[in-house]
Amino acid sequence: TGEQPMLTITESAWNRLAKIQSTRPQIVDFRLTYLDGKVKCKRGVLKTHDKVIEQQGHPKLLLSRKVARKLDQRTLDTIEATNGLRLELT
Repeated sequence: TGEQPMLTITESAWNRLAKIQSTRPQIVDFRLTYLDGKVKCKRGVLKTHDKVIEQQGHPKLLLSRKVARKLDQRTLDTIEATNGLRLELT
């Protein structure tokens, strides 16, 4: 659409998404959802009016307009959890 993404994705978050994709090859793109202050990534299918964030060599990240507005000026990063890296908004 020519618009700049409102959500910043760190290199660590891109790498985490790529790692998830490497263990689940059926996932081509990810859909980012945001509910009750928590962000989740799941298998995504492009829908009309989606915002798409891309970085070469990584899966696409799809966001609905509503989610894109809610995450304006936020950053998707990773944090260390007991079972490895986890995606988190900052």
